[in-house]
Amino acid sequence: MRKATLADMAQAYSDTFKDLHGVRPFVPSWWGMDEYSDNLQNLQASLRRELREERDAHNAAILAVLDAGAPDTATAERWLKESMFPREEYLV
Repeated sequence: MRKATLADMAQAYSDTFKDLHGVRPFVPSWWGMDEYSDNLQNLQASLRRELREERDAHNAAILAVLDAGAPDTATAERWLKESMFPREEYLV
């Protein structure tokens, strides 16, 4: 296995930043391997935290729909999807 280059680290940082924030980052030209490594680890931790929060919010929404009367999880998922993305046939 080859050792990561500065270009590899820059690409990994840029890709992870975009996954988290939706845009490519501005990176100071003086960053070296240590700065990329430290900042990439921070971004990865933030991304894990965001994904966990999204999962927890989704699970809470499913429980709320079940409490509101959905007979099962599949129905609760469908009701949530329909409420977020209504189509014309649901509005009639």
